[in-house]
Amino acid sequence: MRKQYLEIDGIPVLLRAVVPFLSDPRIQQVVVVIPADDVEAPPPWLASLGVRIVAGGAERGDSVRNGLAAVEAEADFVLVHDGARPFVSSEVIDRVLEAAPSAAIAAVPVTDTMKEVDGDGAITGTPDHARLWQAQTPQGFPREGLARAYARAREEGLAATDDAALYERYVGPVRVVMGSYRNLKVTRPADLAIAEALALAPGDGEGE
Repeated sequence: MRKQYLEIDGIPVLLRAVVPFLSDPRIQQVVVVIPADDVEAPPPWLASLGVRIVAGGAERGDSVRNGLAAVEAEADFVLVHDGARPFVSSEVIDRVLEAAPSAAIAAVPVTDTMKEVDGDGAITGTPDHARLWQAQTPQGFPREGLARAYARAREEGLAATDDAALYERYVGPVRVVMGSYRNLKVTRPADLAIAEALALAPGDGEGE
Protein backbone atom coordinates (compact mmCIF):
# COMPACT_ATOMS: atom_id res chain seq x y z
CA MET A 1 0.00 0.00 0.00
CA ARG A 2 1.20 3.53 -0.79
CA LYS A 3 2.48 5.33 2.29
CA GLN A 4 -0.04 8.18 1.98
CA TYR A 5 -2.88 5.65 2.17
CA LEU A 6 -1.60 3.95 5.32
CA GLU A 7 -3.74 4.56 8.39
CA ILE A 8 -2.83 6.29 11.62
CA ASP A 9 -5.32 5.41 14.34
CA GLY A 10 -7.76 4.39 11.61
CA ILE A 11 -7.39 7.54 9.48
CA PRO A 12 -5.34 7.59 6.24
CA VAL A 13 -2.16 9.68 6.29
CA LEU A 14 -3.27 11.68 3.24
CA LEU A 15 -6.70 12.40 4.70
CA ARG A 16 -5.10 13.77 7.86
CA ALA A 17 -2.83 15.94 5.69
CA VAL A 18 -5.67 17.37 3.59
CA VAL A 19 -8.40 18.11 6.15
CA PRO A 20 -6.70 21.10 7.88
CA PHE A 21 -6.56 22.91 4.53
CA LEU A 22 -10.19 22.13 3.73
CA SER A 23 -11.10 23.56 7.14
CA ASP A 24 -9.44 26.94 6.52
CA PRO A 25 -11.89 29.49 5.06
CA ARG A 26 -9.06 31.45 3.45
CA ILE A 27 -8.13 28.53 1.21
CA GLN A 28 -10.29 28.61 -1.90
CA GLN A 29 -9.26 25.36 -3.56
CA VAL A 30 -7.43 22.16 -2.63
CA VAL A 31 -5.66 20.17 -5.33
CA VAL A 32 -4.50 16.68 -4.41
CA VAL A 33 -1.82 15.05 -6.55
CA ILE A 34 -1.81 11.25 -6.46
CA PRO A 35 -0.13 8.53 -8.54
CA ALA A 36 -1.45 8.48 -12.09
CA ASP A 37 -2.63 4.88 -11.71
CA ASP A 38 -5.02 5.94 -8.93
CA VAL A 39 -6.69 8.92 -10.60
CA GLU A 40 -9.44 6.99 -12.36
CA ALA A 41 -10.44 5.20 -9.17
CA PRO A 42 -9.19 7.18 -6.16
CA PRO A 43 -9.87 5.96 -2.63
CA PRO A 44 -13.55 6.65 -1.77
CA TRP A 45 -12.60 8.77 1.24
CA LEU A 46 -10.59 11.03 -1.06
CA ALA A 47 -13.17 11.20 -3.85
CA SER A 48 -15.80 12.36 -1.35
CA LEU A 49 -13.85 15.43 -0.16
CA GLY A 50 -14.66 17.73 -3.08
CA VAL A 51 -10.99 18.34 -3.88
CA ARG A 52 -9.55 18.41 -7.38
CA ILE A 53 -7.56 15.23 -8.00
CA VAL A 54 -4.76 15.25 -10.56
CA ALA A 55 -2.11 12.78 -11.65
CA GLY A 56 1.42 13.04 -10.38
CA GLY A 57 4.49 12.80 -12.57
CA ALA A 58 7.64 10.73 -12.72
CA GLU A 59 9.49 13.02 -10.31
CA ARG A 60 8.42 15.18 -7.39
CA GLY A 61 8.87 18.35 -9.42
CA ASP A 62 6.62 16.99 -12.15
CA SER A 63 3.90 16.36 -9.58
CA VAL A 64 4.10 19.88 -8.18
CA ARG A 65 4.02 21.30 -11.70
CA ASN A 66 0.89 19.27 -12.48
CA GLY A 67 -0.72 20.48 -9.29
CA LEU A 68 0.08 24.10 -10.10
CA ALA A 69 -1.46 23.72 -13.54
CA ALA A 70 -4.72 22.61 -11.91
CA VAL A 71 -5.00 25.63 -9.60
CA GLU A 72 -7.77 28.08 -10.48
CA ALA A 73 -6.62 31.05 -12.54
CA GLU A 74 -7.60 33.67 -9.97
CA ALA A 75 -5.34 32.22 -7.26
CA ASP A 76 -2.41 34.53 -6.52
CA PHE A 77 -0.80 32.61 -3.65
CA VAL A 78 -0.37 28.85 -3.31
CA LEU A 79 0.60 26.47 -0.53
CA VAL A 80 2.45 23.27 -1.32
CA HIS A 81 2.08 20.55 1.30
CA ASP A 82 3.48 17.04 1.45
CA GLY A 83 0.72 14.45 1.68
CA ALA A 84 2.97 12.34 3.89
CA ARG A 85 2.86 14.97 6.67
CA PRO A 86 -0.33 14.08 8.56
CA PHE A 87 -0.05 16.43 11.55
CA VAL A 88 0.10 19.92 10.08
CA SER A 89 -1.74 22.27 12.42
CA SER A 90 -3.92 25.27 11.72
CA GLU A 91 -1.36 27.40 13.59
CA VAL A 92 1.42 26.41 11.18
CA ILE A 93 -0.83 27.06 8.19
CA ASP A 94 -1.68 30.46 9.69
CA ARG A 95 1.97 31.46 9.98
CA VAL A 96 2.72 30.58 6.35
CA LEU A 97 -0.39 32.39 5.09
CA GLU A 98 0.35 35.45 7.22
CA ALA A 99 3.69 35.81 5.42
CA ALA A 100 1.92 36.34 2.08
CA PRO A 101 2.65 37.80 -0.38
CA SER A 102 6.22 36.96 0.60
CA ALA A 103 7.35 33.39 -0.02
CA ALA A 104 7.66 31.46 3.24
CA ILE A 105 8.11 27.93 4.49
CA ALA A 106 7.39 26.18 7.74
CA ALA A 107 10.57 24.97 9.42
CA VAL A 108 11.96 24.12 12.84
CA PRO A 109 15.37 24.87 14.35
CA VAL A 110 17.82 21.98 14.20
CA THR A 111 18.57 20.67 17.67
CA ASP A 112 21.29 18.11 16.91
CA THR A 113 24.88 18.80 15.92
CA MET A 114 25.16 18.57 12.13
CA LYS A 115 28.17 17.34 10.14
CA GLU A 116 29.29 17.95 6.57
CA VAL A 117 30.63 14.71 5.10
CA ASP A 118 32.46 13.89 1.88
CA GLY A 119 31.86 10.93 -0.42
CA ASP A 120 34.13 8.72 1.67
CA GLY A 121 32.29 9.42 4.91
CA ALA A 122 34.94 11.74 6.33
CA ILE A 123 33.73 14.81 8.23
CA THR A 124 34.66 18.01 6.42
CA GLY A 125 32.91 20.54 8.60
CA THR A 126 30.59 21.20 11.56
CA PRO A 127 28.09 23.97 10.76
CA ASP A 128 26.77 26.16 13.54
CA HIS A 129 23.46 24.44 14.21
CA ALA A 130 22.05 27.67 15.66
CA ARG A 131 21.80 28.90 12.06
CA LEU A 132 20.23 25.74 10.66
CA TRP A 133 16.52 25.02 10.27
CA GLN A 134 14.85 21.84 9.07
CA ALA A 135 12.44 22.56 6.22
CA GLN A 136 8.86 21.32 6.45
CA THR A 137 5.65 21.98 4.57
CA PRO A 138 3.43 23.80 3.87
CA GLN A 139 5.53 26.11 1.76
CA GLY A 140 3.79 29.21 0.43
CA PHE A 141 4.60 31.20 -2.71
CA PRO A 142 3.15 33.77 -5.08
CA ARG A 143 1.70 31.49 -7.73
CA GLU A 144 3.25 33.29 -10.69
CA GLY A 145 6.70 33.21 -9.12
CA LEU A 146 6.60 29.50 -8.32
CA ALA A 147 5.33 28.67 -11.81
CA ARG A 148 8.16 30.73 -13.27
CA ALA A 149 10.71 28.94 -11.10
CA TYR A 150 9.46 25.55 -12.26
CA ALA A 151 9.50 26.65 -15.89
CA ARG A 152 13.12 27.79 -15.56
CA ALA A 153 14.10 24.57 -13.82
CA ARG A 154 12.54 22.55 -16.62
CA GLU A 155 14.39 24.56 -19.26
CA GLU A 156 17.68 23.96 -17.47
CA GLY A 157 16.99 20.30 -16.65
CA LEU A 158 17.22 20.92 -12.91
CA ALA A 159 15.47 18.34 -10.72
CA ALA A 160 13.33 19.90 -7.99
CA THR A 161 13.60 18.31 -4.56
CA ASP A 162 12.48 21.41 -2.67
CA ASP A 163 10.16 24.16 -3.87
CA ALA A 164 11.83 26.83 -1.77
CA ALA A 165 15.24 26.02 -3.27
CA LEU A 166 13.87 26.61 -6.76
CA TYR A 167 12.18 29.84 -5.73
CA GLU A 168 15.38 31.09 -4.08
CA ARG A 169 17.39 30.24 -7.19
CA TYR A 170 15.13 31.78 -9.81
CA VAL A 171 12.84 34.32 -8.15
CA GLY A 172 13.87 35.72 -4.79
CA PRO A 173 14.14 35.35 -1.02
CA VAL A 174 12.08 32.90 1.03
CA ARG A 175 11.29 33.46 4.72
CA VAL A 176 11.17 30.84 7.44
CA VAL A 177 8.24 30.73 9.86
CA MET A 178 7.99 28.44 12.85
CA GLY A 179 6.70 24.98 12.05
CA SER A 180 6.16 22.23 14.60
CA TYR A 181 8.24 19.26 15.71
CA ARG A 182 4.98 17.31 15.56
CA ASN A 183 4.74 17.99 11.82
CA LEU A 184 6.72 14.89 10.87
CA LYS A 185 6.92 13.19 7.50
CA VAL A 186 5.96 9.54 7.28
CA THR A 187 8.62 7.89 5.12
CA ARG A 188 9.77 4.79 7.05
CA PRO A 189 7.99 2.13 9.11
CA ALA A 190 9.41 3.70 12.28
CA ASP A 191 7.78 7.02 11.35
CA LEU A 192 4.39 5.32 11.25
CA ALA A 193 4.90 4.01 14.77
CA ILE A 194 5.82 7.50 15.97
CA ALA A 195 2.78 8.91 14.18
CA GLU A 196 0.51 6.42 15.93
CA ALA A 197 1.86 7.62 19.28
CA LEU A 198 1.41 11.28 18.31
CA ALA A 199 -2.17 10.66 17.22
CA LEU A 200 -2.96 9.47 20.73
CA ALA A 201 -0.95 12.16 22.53
CA PRO A 202 -2.74 15.22 23.97
CA GLY A 203 -1.89 18.74 22.83
CA ASP A 204 -0.91 20.19 19.49
CA GLY A 205 2.81 19.63 19.84
CA GLU A 206 3.66 23.19 18.85
CA GLY A 207 7.27 23.91 19.70
CA GLU A 208 7.87 20.43 21.14
